[in-house]
Amino acid sequence: MASKFFRLSAAFMFAILFAFRPAVLWAQEDAAVIDLSDEEKAAADSGLATDSGAASEAVAEEAAAPESIDHKTSRYEISAIEDAAEGKNYYVTKDENNKFRFVQKLSWNKIPDIKNYRITIERLTDAGWVQVLENDLVENKIEVSLDAGKYRFQVSVINLFDQLEKSSDWQNFEVLKALQPSIDNLQTDSMYLSSKKADGTFTLNGKNLNENTIFTMEKRDCEPPKILHGRVLSLAEDGSSAQVQFDISQIDEGKYEIYAQNPGGLSVISKTLHIKNKKEKMWRVMASAGYAPCMDAMNSPLSKYRKKTFYPIGVNARVTYIVVKTKLGDLGFNVGANYSYFSADTTDYKMKGNYFSALGGLTYQKFFTQKFALDLHGGAGLACLFGVNFTNNYTSQTSPNLDAMGLAFGGGLAIQYHFVKHLYLETGVDFTYAMFKDIAVGMLSPSISVGGRF
Repeated sequence: MASKFFRLSAAFMFAILFAFRPAVLWAQEDAAVIDLSDEEKAAADSGLATDSGAASEAVAEEAAAPESIDHKTSRYEISAIEDAAEGKNYYVTKDENNKFRFVQKLSWNKIPDIKNYRITIERLTDAGWVQVLENDLVENKIEVSLDAGKYRFQVSVINLFDQLEKSSDWQNFEVLKALQPSIDNLQTDSMYLSSKKADGTFTLNGKNLNENTIFTMEKRDCEPPKILHGRVLSLAEDGSSAQVQFDISQIDEGKYEIYAQNPGGLSVISKTLHIKNKKEKMWRVMASAGYAPCMDAMNSPLSKYRKKTFYPIGVNARVTYIVVKTKLGDLGFNVGANYSYFSADTTDYKMKGNYFSALGGLTYQKFFTQKFALDLHGGAGLACLFGVNFTNNYTSQTSPNLDAMGLAFGGGLAIQYHFVKHLYLETGVDFTYAMFKDIAVGMLSPSISVGGRF
């Protein structure tokens, strides 16, 4: 009787266990899959990119437990889902040393009635795939901080009996290196909207500026803030400069700042850019004066009596009036003058005199940058010798002054460096050919001058 009772009890317990066995046992033959959502490939040390898209932290509602089990489909299918709230699968933080640390986020759909998940991450090396992490998780997400490289991950399900139930396919992703951009300077700190040259193009010099850098031009002192996105026209191969164009029709007066942001959330701000609507003058006046010694390039009688061809005492001055501006350069007029004093003291005599020339003509200027310009000028005018005389050392007699005037032709070139808004330094050389009644003089005059721009 007792034996029969025990046999009936065992049968009853077996029936109970069979009726309530986990649904996982019915799905052991089904393969789990990863179906990642499409998202932009994050080109950053903090970014997570996959072959078919990027995985990000889940914010979707948890899937409800099924009322009945479909024997043909595994309830342990695992899918990565998109973070619709943040739109990013990484974030940037700082460690205890105040250095940037990039945290990647992996997530997948939640599966009810299991013990936990097991995630495995491997990195591709020269020796093949090497495991870098394996964790058991209760939540359906994980945050990791990985170095740049190629990775893959797999999610497994551990059932209520602490058994490995299902594993997803391996899913590849890549962690790319994030670079901190910098902008050392802009080509200019102001722009006039009325200028013909104003096309919304700026040259930025800095570091780590590349094809993935996003440039914005932002005006924050208005409501709502105005943000314009730039179009990259050219990039230096070493990332040291970028030429960026913004839509000039969308720019108005005010203070703007240009931002550069690299993938990974690293960004930098440039100095303030002042946009003005002031009408730019079509003309400008420039005046310079400086030291300009002369050299007799034709070995005229003056040099014969003086015994030297170099006249160290000399000055020059020039006024330039620019009236036409073009893309190829600016055109205008100029008037220039040069004065030199010469003397000689030999055994037999002393000699002294003065040379002066004044020429007027055309000027061509070309600004290669905001700082440097080339100036070419030429024309015709008058030259004169005055106060030229000789003194006999033996008799102390002095000859009458020789004064002469004649036509002169000449030209020259100069390089200007505009170190502040209205001041510049200029160095150049001029040649003047002067024809007097009995002699001809060819004067070569190097110069260094300081000028003003008005």
